[in-house]
Amino acid sequence: MKSKIQLFLAGLFLISLSALGQSVSISPSRLYYKSGLGEYKTQEVNVTNSSTSKQAFTITFTDFEPSGAQGKSKFMKKGESEHSCSEWLSATPSFFELEPGQTQKIQVLIQVPASPEANKVKWAAMQVKLAKERKGGEAGDKNAIGMGITETFQFIVHIFQTPPTVVNKSANLVSFKEITQPGDSVRTLALNVENNGESILDCASYLEYTQTQTGEEQRQKPFAFTLLPGASREVKFQMPATLKGKYSVLGVVDIGSRENVLAAELEVDMK
Repeated sequence: MKSKIQLFLAGLFLISLSALGQSVSISPSRLYYKSGLGEYKTQEVNVTNSSTSKQAFTITFTDFEPSGAQGKSKFMKKGESEHSCSEWLSATPSFFELEPGQTQKIQVLIQVPASPEANKVKWAAMQVKLAKERKGGEAGDKNAIGMGITETFQFIVHIFQTPPTVVNKSANLVSFKEITQPGDSVRTLALNVENNGESILDCASYLEYTQTQTGEEQRQKPFAFTLLPGASREVKFQMPATLKGKYSVLGVVDIGSRENVLAAELEVDMK
């Protein structure tokens, strides 16, 4: 199970954009730090210009919070979130230009203060902003971010800091139910899970179907996601149209702990 989760997550560690003839890739898309109080550590992010023209980039840091059970992030100003570590972060270089085909290595440094408040899981986002040169008539552009530079697109690298003392992994399966609406062509089941522990959880959720008459079993492809402390997530699964008859459906959430795998069962009649 762990190998499947790792392969799935590995596919998330590359961001790319192709728009208006511009092509850029950033890897990895997530950084995980495990620094103690008063320590500092550096990790590396690679930015590659795959386009046919020269590109300029600036790097800044901001805060984010998960927005409810739907898993969408809400971005905030630097230092605005109580869970923020954005003010502990710096990037070298913070501005650079790349010729076509070139790759820039970015050193991302975290400096954790020696304070009790820092002994908790924290997170932030690094914004890699693709920029363009301002033309002469744009000298008063309010979006200017440097001499002759205007922001156009941006990429996000999520950053997580977990002190070595934080090891408790705990989650609660809030509900497992059918959420199909009248008129839907496909039936949908939903698992709602909540992180009630101190650690960041890398989860994988899947469904197992057992035909009650034949005993035939079928497992649906796992869905991987990250769950921050105090956050919840609703994971939706569309039931395969090939299922016929009555099924016992087991909803499973693997939170990366052998001692704590969440599961709930539901009876479904696929007429």
